[in-house]
Amino acid sequence: MQSRINMTLRPLSRIYGFDILRIATVMAILYFHVWQYSFFQDVISLPPEISNYHNLTGWVGDIFKYGGLFIVALSFFLIGLKEKSQHKMRFFVLIAGLAALQISTSDTPMDPTSWDWDVYSYLVLSYITVLLIPRKPVIRWPLAAVSVLILSIPYEQYSAILNIPEAIQFTGWNLMPWLALPILFHSAAVLWPQHFPNLLQDIKKWEWPVWFVLIILFLLITPDYGPFPAGPGFEAYVFKQKPLMFWKHFIVFMFFMRLSLTPMVNGALERIQGIKQFSNMAWNKHLGVSYFMHLAFIPMGIHLMDFWAQHPRAFDWFWLFIFISVEAIVRAMFALRVTLRAKVVELLR
Repeated sequence: MQSRINMTLRPLSRIYGFDILRIATVMAILYFHVWQYSFFQDVISLPPEISNYHNLTGWVGDIFKYGGLFIVALSFFLIGLKEKSQHKMRFFVLIAGLAALQISTSDTPMDPTSWDWDVYSYLVLSYITVLLIPRKPVIRWPLAAVSVLILSIPYEQYSAILNIPEAIQFTGWNLMPWLALPILFHSAAVLWPQHFPNLLQDIKKWEWPVWFVLIILFLLITPDYGPFPAGPGFEAYVFKQKPLMFWKHFIVFMFFMRLSLTPMVNGALERIQGIKQFSNMAWNKHLGVSYFMHLAFIPMGIHLMDFWAQHPRAFDWFWLFIFISVEAIVRAMFALRVTLRAKVVELLR
């Protein structure tokens, strides 16, 4: 009994369930990026006698179609758990970087409506936004409630009412409604230790029926929007928001986050052999750098078309090759940084 109490009270130094969710989502993202950049078709149509790539498509698409947004929710929740951000000194650097990124890629740099809007701009502005919002509960409670409301309104309503310029709709990472997502999960992480320090322990008896009812309810009432597009139709399908579809996936994802935060589950995962090495993967510790690095490999798919024609089954594993290659390169980069820093310190002594 005493060991159980100690396990419950001990703070979670590493949330292993989050690491598992992150890696699973990253691998699904790589899986679809390979197809998008190689063929740019909505339907993965390679026949089974040529390739097995299509075999995972239905499963991966059904579960991870909101993969990018899963990563955003997970990341900003973890940022919110930190009582004091160590990155406020980077605030103006982020603003300058955001402006420089947009201006450098725009045909008319002085016209903000002409700026391309992508995932990097979205993430930087989201990060700046959550840093600016005070961590006071009187502010965070209404913001969390409003964020849920915003995420429950179809995108077409925002597009029509706000007359959102096409440039801002260049990719799926529209500020409305998706800026509400990091605010919601960051606010949830801020409010938890202040108001519910004991809530995220072992799951209470009353929680199980609540989670199951919500999950089953959304599964039953969500319409069938057709097959998941893996190419040019992806952004309209996922980011031009269909609230029921969004919440169906996020309720399940939030349930797994909830399980991951319980000390009993975290402790059980911690006892699995190799889990600490898994958590220390570059894709977990340096997700931003790893994600950026994988973009250098994606264009290889187009240049390897002749090779795919002769060895089609090699295409099945291209996404896994990218995952492993990026892991090795980023690990080497940060190991080199540690070595160089140690040598500089030694020279300065």
